[in-house]
Amino acid sequence: MVGAQAYATTQISTASSVQIVVLLYDGAISSMKLAQEGIVEKNSNDKARFLDRALRIVGELSASLNMEVGGNISTDLRRLYEYIQFELTQANMKNEPACLEGPIRCLSVIREAWQELATQETKSKAVGM
Repeated sequence: MVGAQAYATTQISTASSVQIVVLLYDGAISSMKLAQEGIVEKNSNDKARFLDRALRIVGELSASLNMEVGGNISTDLRRLYEYIQFELTQANMKNEPACLEGPIRCLSVIREAWQELATQETKSKAVGM
């Protein structure tokens, strides 16, 4: 576990801001999937822990939006994050893993766009742009 923690710390400390957003999406998506497993397995501790983690990550993503600069994109992302937070709460209250399917899909699509930006950023640095 110590080696994994050290790797994660190094990965974050050397990542660009775009790569950090990708890591946040990865964390939220994996937490929601683990919460689904907790619900299915009737493991309330895992359900609570992973839903809380996903809520905190989505909250951080929402708080980091620059509404003045981002315009409509920031507004749309804020609405999406509010929807995801609502669905996470519903999954918790209803003990319903299906409530997390939509949020997982949404974040996965947006994560792919951020991953593409990270890839382009890396390629630009590699060619010295």
